[in-house]
Amino acid sequence: MVSADGNRYSLWQRKRPPASGKGTDDPGGVLDGPGYLYRPRQILLETGDMHVTQRTEEELRQRGAVSNEELNESFRLADLSVQAFLLPPEVDIPALVSELRRPLGDGEPLPNVGPNYVFSGEPDYQGGPYGDPGDAPGFREKPFEGPPEPKIAVLDTGLDPSALPLHPGLAARLMAEPGDQENPVLADGDFAEEGGHATFIAGIVMRVAPRTRIRQVKVLDPMGVGDDATIALGLARASAPVINLSLGGYTHDDAPPVALGVALARHTGDDVVAVAAAGNHGQDRPFWPAAFKHVVSVGAMDWSDGGWQLAPFSNYGWWVDVYAPGVDVRSTYLKGVWQLPNETVAVPIHGYAWWSGTSFAAPQVAALIAKAIPRAGSARRAAYAVLARASWEPGLGPAVAPDRALIRH
Repeated sequence: MVSADGNRYSLWQRKRPPASGKGTDDPGGVLDGPGYLYRPRQILLETGDMHVTQRTEEELRQRGAVSNEELNESFRLADLSVQAFLLPPEVDIPALVSELRRPLGDGEPLPNVGPNYVFSGEPDYQGGPYGDPGDAPGFREKPFEGPPEPKIAVLDTGLDPSALPLHPGLAARLMAEPGDQENPVLADGDFAEEGGHATFIAGIVMRVAPRTRIRQVKVLDPMGVGDDATIALGLARASAPVINLSLGGYTHDDAPPVALGVALARHTGDDVVAVAAAGNHGQDRPFWPAAFKHVVSVGAMDWSDGGWQLAPFSNYGWWVDVYAPGVDVRSTYLKGVWQLPNETVAVPIHGYAWWSGTSFAAPQVAALIAKAIPRAGSARRAAYAVLARASWEPGLGPAVAPDRALIRH
């Protein structure tokens, strides 16, 4: 399907159409840009330098842009200096962004402007889990004896209440607002492709840091789809010293995403640290938000030939800070039959699963940081301590393996 601006709706969505089937008239859909995904018609602008902001707003309005009032009110309430605009359907968003970022030649700062990028956890693409979950034997979930306040916020898919009776350990540790709940089963009875993703991540945190309470914040739908704006707003309400972001994607000219950059600058620092998955594309292209230098970026490694090696799917590069086990990780999951749309293989899963991806390496590092906070004194110092204790693996780099019982090997 080709949109009005010449870009194609993403085939990776499988059977998930744009939200209302209205093509680019629907800002909730997904379009393919040149090497990234974005929301139709939407542009985000950081409102920093007043002169640059006014000039950029004027250029946008000359092209028919109108303020996205609902999203802008959310940014205002979250104290994020970002403005969202809706463009007419015929406007080519990638081309417009390139034009708005052009140097003026007078030393004036360039605007921090970009599409509302879609950050997804779809398997084999844009940073989600690598492959499908498989049934795994269960394990004993220890009673919770930790402090009442959350130490880790998992920004991910929503909480499926049906998982709590299966996992008493998680039920004692998890905190979620009513709006952060969801049903991962689609109308036709299939599991959504990212259903249970956050449940799996929370189980990893429970195994590595059993005295840590976990806050679950929904920023992705059950298909694993969110965007720059929704994730930035989730950061603003995370309310924990460690934030796990097992999600991400790529951007226009590899520039930082606008809203996430503003939110991370506003809501992280000495007392709050963000940890992010490096992505599953097997390349060194910057993957956001992991590529932000003030975010702890985690790649995946695999035990092979008697030593740790880079997992074949893991992203890598100068922007990756540390590697953790990411192949055949075992954790808590949902109970049901895993069968993707248009596939004939049905796999029963009985509450625990094996799954692979950088999504499941990141929470191991996040849990280690949370454990280190009491001794270190702050989240940032705890992150430095965890990275300082990482071993150096030849051909890989800094690595941590907090609990070998998490993985199949």
